[in-house]
Amino acid sequence: MMAGMGGWRGATRRVSAVYFALALGGILGALWVAHRFHLGAAATAASLLPTLAPLFLSWVTFRSGAEHAAEQPLEEIAEHLAQAVRNQGETEVLVRRVNDPYPMTVRWRAAPDDLVESWPLLQATAGDWPGELGSVPEEWANSPAELEGSGAEITRVFTERVPTQRLLVLGGPGAGKTVLLSRLVLGLLHRRMTSAAGPHTSAVPVLFPLATWNPTRQDLYAWMAERLASDYPTLAEPAPKRYGQIDRARGLLGRRLILPVLDGFDEIPTPLRAAALSAINEALPMGHPVVLSSRVGEYREVLYPHFGLPARLAGAAGIELRPLDAEDVAAYLRRDAGAGGYATDRWGPVAAQLGTATPLGEALRTPLMLFLARAIYNPRPGESSHGLPSPGELCDTSRFSTRVAVERHLFSAFIAAAYRSHPRYPCPWTPQQAQRTFVFLARYLHRVHNATPDLAWWQLRRAVRRSIPAMVTQAMCLFLSVVFMAIGFIIAPDADNRIWALLVGPILGVFAGIILAVPGWLAFDEEPRRPASGMRWAPNWPGAALAVATTVLLVAPARLPLASAATVGLGVCIAFGLGVTSADTAVAVGPVALWARDRRVFWTLTLGVAASAGLGPWILLVLSGADAAGQAAVLAGALWLGLTIAFTRTAWGSFSAAKFHLASRHRIPRNLMAFLADAHQHRGVLRQVGAVYQFRHIDLQRHLARAGDDG
Repeated sequence: MMAGMGGWRGATRRVSAVYFALALGGILGALWVAHRFHLGAAATAASLLPTLAPLFLSWVTFRSGAEHAAEQPLEEIAEHLAQAVRNQGETEVLVRRVNDPYPMTVRWRAAPDDLVESWPLLQATAGDWPGELGSVPEEWANSPAELEGSGAEITRVFTERVPTQRLLVLGGPGAGKTVLLSRLVLGLLHRRMTSAAGPHTSAVPVLFPLATWNPTRQDLYAWMAERLASDYPTLAEPAPKRYGQIDRARGLLGRRLILPVLDGFDEIPTPLRAAALSAINEALPMGHPVVLSSRVGEYREVLYPHFGLPARLAGAAGIELRPLDAEDVAAYLRRDAGAGGYATDRWGPVAAQLGTATPLGEALRTPLMLFLARAIYNPRPGESSHGLPSPGELCDTSRFSTRVAVERHLFSAFIAAAYRSHPRYPCPWTPQQAQRTFVFLARYLHRVHNATPDLAWWQLRRAVRRSIPAMVTQAMCLFLSVVFMAIGFIIAPDADNRIWALLVGPILGVFAGIILAVPGWLAFDEEPRRPASGMRWAPNWPGAALAVATTVLLVAPARLPLASAATVGLGVCIAFGLGVTSADTAVAVGPVALWARDRRVFWTLTLGVAASAGLGPWILLVLSGADAAGQAAVLAGALWLGLTIAFTRTAWGSFSAAKFHLASRHRIPRNLMAFLADAHQHRGVLRQVGAVYQFRHIDLQRHLARAGDDG
């Protein structure tokens, strides 16, 4: 169904484009004939009549495709979304090596009683919901103790043992909460797909990182809808009319076709957490399944504030992740080190301290620290362990006297370990270049975006100061002023004309510099643009009015034939009618794919506008025998118009301008997108969440930001 729907829409658009191209070719041909043979208005109109048929077919075909897409049921849209979420989740499992060499078992127990609702109250509340008969299903847990489990059991705990299907997941820093939630999402999607009642009967679980939400500025529904539209752009399009004047994202949320899995409550700023929890309870009342994760201490502070009213997730059971078992950690590290006694014996001194109260024993109790340790001291597939640092250095208590010291060392050594030379994945960046780039990006997220974890490439222009466009404009005006003065001074026949050249040159230079700098100003305006992924025909009244005004101005003063004026007017109208579209919901849009699509749209839009606006005037100049300079000026002006419109409707232009500036100052690599993709796919430094990248863990981002501040 998903592939068929996407292919049908693509075929419809292609057929509509073919009809439109035929009509445009016929119009240009008829106008050229009218100009060549000096036909009158009646004859010109008659020659244009055959083009009405392909224009009508293009409009009918496009409208039928748009109406079919607009009336697509929300249940079908939810099915496409479920496939996209599943594909992205499975890809992240592979990239992050969660199952390599085998999944590390994460265990949990019931959360402390003072942080959750009492169990009899949960059972009574769930049994009293509308549609229930008051009986307690056999699958429900009889007490919080029965919530205890490990690994893949999280899906059964949530769906069967928790009466209200409202779950609070607690754990310390790096305890594995996000990975556990990802396993829950994949488990729920598998159950949804294999359900005997059909997939349409259950909601689609979607992971929402809460760090980007400000509850005082935006309610939870609006924020989740915005997040869905960002990660799956087609959800920003209007929902079917029968659901009201809303977009698809709000339609899915309103019909409870989305199961919110809210990750990182502790990453919300401290003053906003109580308001956030109240907003969650208000937007997702009892009867609405929800999962919320948080660190234990941060969640407890909201329940027991120093002042104000306490708040908690209403109707929620809770689990708390337990520290990793010392024997499991030792076995995992030795297995990951590879075969052979030398490889496994390297971890002997470390294994002796696991599970003890030593700094090392306390540090290696979470999946995050375990991942960092294996990345630094163990060889990757195809790599030799010879030449790697010895993990025994972690046992040096004079060097690492506290748990924090061990953790800081692992964070500090991780980037260099991730970028060491590897035979399978050759790296064009040195560890020093990678460290410098990640420090800059972490500081950029903390200082410019208020410590958000979302690294969105289309927002990079915020890292560039707003004064840069003015500086570039001034430099361009100065350069062009000197050029115009020099040219005028050289070609002037006498002294008086040379003086005029020196006076007029700066005026022309300033005027030309400002005009040419317009795309640059558009690249650094106040609000970043959302990426585009396709072209569409979007006629607008301002464009049509400009076309009519152009026609009138050409016909009246210049007394040009009607065909000539219509050629120019038609081209300008088409130029301003070109628009952009969003991506297909059925495909999880990753950052690199979204960047590549937006770049393609940028140049297609530039050339399309330039051809539409410049082709007609250029043909007229050629037919009238104008010189090459005039023809070049028309083509250059059309290209400038195309660039200007492309800057206003896509994100690639502003991103490229900001990237070029930052790369020239050695803050980031010139091929930044390749660097980020490599950091995600081969280095394990970044993770992908929808259309954005994030650091693998928020604590890694904070460490790098502090390193930048210290530097």
